[in-house]
Amino acid sequence: MRSGTMPTLSGRGALVFSLAMLAVFAYAAYEMNTAFSTRARLFANALIVPALVLAVAQVVREVRRLHPLPVPPEAAFTRSAFKWAAAFFAMLWAIGLAVTIPLFALVYLRLAAREAWPKAVAYAFFAWLFVEVLFIRLLHVPLPGGAIPLPAITN
Repeated sequence: MRSGTMPTLSGRGALVFSLAMLAVFAYAAYEMNTAFSTRARLFANALIVPALVLAVAQVVREVRRLHPLPVPPEAAFTRSAFKWAAAFFAMLWAIGLAVTIPLFALVYLRLAAREAWPKAVAYAFFAWLFVEVLFIRLLHVPLPGGAIPLPAITN
């Protein structure tokens, strides 16, 4: 081993270590949720839930590294579509519908569709104009706001 390098786990050793960490975090979660009071459990769960999620993700990653599966092109397209849909709904939840529609249109057209800036900006502008004129001005539909309070953009 060269000086200055850290030894790394490889193969099954990494999977065993990841499973052991998952077991430790799962046991800690069980103990915290059975032994602590409700108020103390809130802080404990704020720490242990992300640790559990990361441990599960690491176990899945190690299993995939040991047993790689061939990925058909359709799966990559489907995965991309689900990621964009999840991003849309996360934005919808976070900042509300009136802001999400033009912003998502701009980001999607620029990053996924690789459209030119003028075309993406024009499409986003017309998406905003459509929502503003039709739903807010003409139909007076109260569009849902997001969890993150933004200054009033529309009346």
